[in-house]
Amino acid sequence: MSATTNPKRILLAGGYGVVGAQVARLLRARHPDLDIVIGGRRLKEAARLADELGHASGITLDARTDEPLKDINDIDAIGVFIHESDDQLLRAAASRGLAYMDITRGWDALARALGVAVLHDLKAPVLFSSHWMAGGPAIVSRGLADGLTRVTSIDMSILYYAGDKMGPDSASAGEGMSLGFAARVGGAWRRVGPLSDDRLVKFPSGAERRVYRMNMGDMVTPALATGARDVGVRIGFDTGNALGSMRTLIRLGLWDLLMKLPSMSAVAATKPGKGAPHEIVIEVTGEKDGRAIKRRATIIDPQGQSHLTALGAVHALERVAGLGREPLRAGAALPETGFTGDELARLRALYEAHGVVLTLDM
Repeated sequence: MSATTNPKRILLAGGYGVVGAQVARLLRARHPDLDIVIGGRRLKEAARLADELGHASGITLDARTDEPLKDINDIDAIGVFIHESDDQLLRAAASRGLAYMDITRGWDALARALGVAVLHDLKAPVLFSSHWMAGGPAIVSRGLADGLTRVTSIDMSILYYAGDKMGPDSASAGEGMSLGFAARVGGAWRRVGPLSDDRLVKFPSGAERRVYRMNMGDMVTPALATGARDVGVRIGFDTGNALGSMRTLIRLGLWDLLMKLPSMSAVAATKPGKGAPHEIVIEVTGEKDGRAIKRRATIIDPQGQSHLTALGAVHALERVAGLGREPLRAGAALPETGFTGDELARLRALYEAHGVVLTLDM
């Protein structure tokens, strides 16, 4: 697929959800001639969004079946905005030679998906972008490290506004918060505790909040991509110290019991309202030509985390499908795969076109 030959059709699995619908509308605005297929188990919702978009269709799609694409033909790429319980869509895309991108995997599911990918002879790019905000901040992190002869640390701090809107996939993140995980610390992979190693961070809005370690792909792949000795991803809330309270519940063994209550289910916790801002600080330290270097980036999206995630997903879909550009090479890929300065510039232009402020202090 060349940069001048756009795919005829892109299937968005879960394309009417909180993030998927925003991706569909952004794709329509950026690529007016693109044929968009909205797929999901709720046909009426898929059809309603397709009617709004124009040059689009809604179809029934159940990713839990063994052959989810059995009756779906003539598509060139798939964007996945639902959890794949057994990688059915991934396997179908690999078998058909379709470009594929997903954003909803935890690290364990991502490791499984990479296994599926390398066991297939992939004929198209397969991009796993289940990082924070669909991989956009991971690309910014890689850009900050570019040109350094040695990368000492990469730290990403996230300010989450409690009033921000979220879908079931975001709401389900609390289910694994009580578990420890492997992190890059002091040049080695070490087990760290949940919500550990807290620090105080000043965000672009001026707010100072305490942030705590969390388990994300962004704490693994930046270390692999840059050789950084220390990588941390931390999150804090805009009001109070809810994560400090959560850490206490985890220490007492009560958090997992709390998450089993019906009121704490992913569906019950979904908030489809207007949302709130989302802020990120990324800091990279290292050396260049024998000099100590410290670089910093800040991201603030007034429209919140689901909007910023949708923009990251659009960027990823354009990469795999070759929309207005040369596509990624065939094979399994992560956000940092094939990084160039042009990639960061493309992401920055996309952000700025949709009201996101990305500041780079290089």
